[in-house]
Amino acid sequence: MSCLLITMQFNRWKHTIMFLKYATPTVRMSDFMVEFNGTSSSKALSHSKATPFGCGCFFVFFFGIFFLIGTLGTILVGSDLVLPYLQALSWTENPCTITQSQVDPNGHLNLEYEYTYLGKQYTQTQYDAYESTIKSRDERQEIVNENPVGKKTVCYVNSDEPQEAILSRQFNPISLFALIPMLFAAVGLIGMIAGPILTRRFSNKIVEAQENAAFQTSSPLVASVLSQTRDWQEPGVTSGPQELKSDDHPKRNFIICLIFSMFWCGIVSIFVFDTVSQWRQGEQPWMQTLFMTPFVLIGLGGLGGSVYLFLKIFNPVPKLVVSERAIPLGETIRMKWIFDGQVSSIRKMTIHLVGTEWIQYRRGTSTYTDTDDFYTEVLVEITDPMQMEMGEVKVTIPAETMHSFHAVSNRIQWKLQIKGDIARWPDVDQSFGITVLPKSLHR
Repeated sequence: MSCLLITMQFNRWKHTIMFLKYATPTVRMSDFMVEFNGTSSSKALSHSKATPFGCGCFFVFFFGIFFLIGTLGTILVGSDLVLPYLQALSWTENPCTITQSQVDPNGHLNLEYEYTYLGKQYTQTQYDAYESTIKSRDERQEIVNENPVGKKTVCYVNSDEPQEAILSRQFNPISLFALIPMLFAAVGLIGMIAGPILTRRFSNKIVEAQENAAFQTSSPLVASVLSQTRDWQEPGVTSGPQELKSDDHPKRNFIICLIFSMFWCGIVSIFVFDTVSQWRQGEQPWMQTLFMTPFVLIGLGGLGGSVYLFLKIFNPVPKLVVSERAIPLGETIRMKWIFDGQVSSIRKMTIHLVGTEWIQYRRGTSTYTDTDDFYTEVLVEITDPMQMEMGEVKVTIPAETMHSFHAVSNRIQWKLQIKGDIARWPDVDQSFGITVLPKSLHR
């Protein structure tokens, strides 16, 4: 039904299709192109000059959030774990006597000592500079054993506020938790500085590539509707073999997932630290623990996804060359593939021709999006690694289907999909968008 609606829209409004192409010449793929038509080069069709990414304001804003959260976290955690310890290093050593030392039935440490400073007698219960120090029951019992009642020892007194004192100023490794938000702030600062610089460099490369008349095939749907008042026209493109660009970007996906995971875990760790502190002190914050559990699981899932995407980077990379980059309905083209990397780990490789319908519609105040693969054909299915590395197959677009179409709420997308099944490792799964033309556009 939705295909029929799209066809009716086509009959009512006539559109102009513009095809974007991007050349990616490689030595091995150029050999394939020579086999197609005796040449390894083709002219490009330029859509329009790409808009550079500006001054990198997005990166400044995005990593600025990292820097802000990391800085606030460093201040909050540091004021609780690091600052008291540093201040206590300058306190005055003073004799004292243990007057109470025990662990109560609830696991709390009851420690008390007396000391005299500048002629005045004081009583204090604080053991070290970390009021929120995480200590297990065994650790508390060890402190009691080392400090029995009546023991003569030394404490450390704040000369400015003599009523403040601690019995131990030994460094506690728990202070290292302050490095977590500090690292977070460092990532944000580096991103704020490096983001705009790399953006400008990348933008310059894009402009340079466009000035060299490169064509792009990276979009899964190359045909796009630009006008409702012009006739359909066959684009003035040079025929010949073209290397398609994959829709999958493992490195980019890995970086995005890793940054998200670091951002998420960096924030959640502050609250996890507080929850664990309460448990270690003998409290039972069940509600806080239950509330934090799904957030912790999301963070762990993000880290697991980052590992998965990192492993996927090392998969063999398929490359495709087609004899024609725009295919009318009912026509046949030649398609060659070659893998960059070892294919011996792949147990089965398949290549599918897939047609997908994308629809977006409103129901009441809600917007829904549906996708449906209205056509799927298995072009290649191989289990012999010797045959996987490279090969050729003919691809025929069914005549009674729908051509590529791109509107605001309706799309028809065609792609060549390569899958490789790898045991105990992320599978190869990459798609290459192609453009299917209406029959009327056939020369």
